Amino acid sequence: MATIVKNPWFLAAGALVALLGLVAAIFGPVPDRLKDETEVSNFHAKPVNKRGVTQFVLPLDAPLADLPSEPSGYCSEPVIDWLRKIGKEIPPYQRIAITNTAEEGAMLAISNVRAVDVRRYEPQPVMVFTCPDGGNGDNAVLHLRLDHDPQAQLFNADTEKTGPFAFNLQPGEQGSIELHLLGDEGNSYSGRIVADVSTGGKTTTVNLPLNGRADGFDRISAGKYAQLYVRPGVKPGTLACGWNGAKSEERDAMNLSSDCRPDQIRSMLAEIN
Repeated sequence: MATIVKNPWFLAAGALVALLGLVAAIFGPVPDRLKDETEVSNFHAKPVNKRGVTQFVLPLDAPLADLPSEPSGYCSEPVIDWLRKIGKEIPPYQRIAITNTAEEGAMLAISNVRAVDVRRYEPQPVMVFTCPDGGNGDNAVLHLRLDHDPQAQLFNADTEKTGPFAFNLQPGEQGSIELHLLGDEGNSYSGRIVADVSTGGKTTTVNLPLNGRADGFDRISAGKYAQLYVRPGVKPGTLACGWNGAKSEERDAMNLSSDCRPDQIRSMLAEIN
């Protein structure tokens, strides 16, 4: 009777197949186990401010007569370019898109959005020029008072009340936050905005990029000059202007549709005390 001699290579291969079958039975299919699971590094944030929805501070002697005409009442590209050349942009809020780039695994928890390295300084005389918004998207709106809030609060537009904020992102999920930097108008502020990102028992503090900047913010206050706002006009050679927090009959009579010439705006600025 012939003796069958088994090849050692086939024996080893058979043992490996059996081992892989045991692993799959216990832990599930091997390819699924090799997918990346959620890490804090899967958190991605980028600013998504609309270019034409912003605010600028201009010097009191800004040559308003040179501002390009815009009959729509909004800030067109030529208007934005002129404003950036003459003044400094201070967006009234920051829209930030946030994403969990993991394919599977645990959620990412984003919380404790706050300002750090905050510096306060006195404002200089400026003119406030506002580029209006045509409508807000679906965002989690956060209010952060730089003069006393330890962390940003979720704002409810219906009740006008604030509460704690936390945002959970499933793998592959996207979200959006709208951060309003608030504070007393008697001071300007600079600093950085950070948030805590947690998953799997690990928490890391990350910088939130603001309007294309990862190095921080500069919230310039107009001080007493914030009483007056200026916006694009709908008639050639005019601007829309009005009083914020108007109290007198004269101020109440002025609204967004008021047509103001540059010389009228300078006269009103001179009357502010």
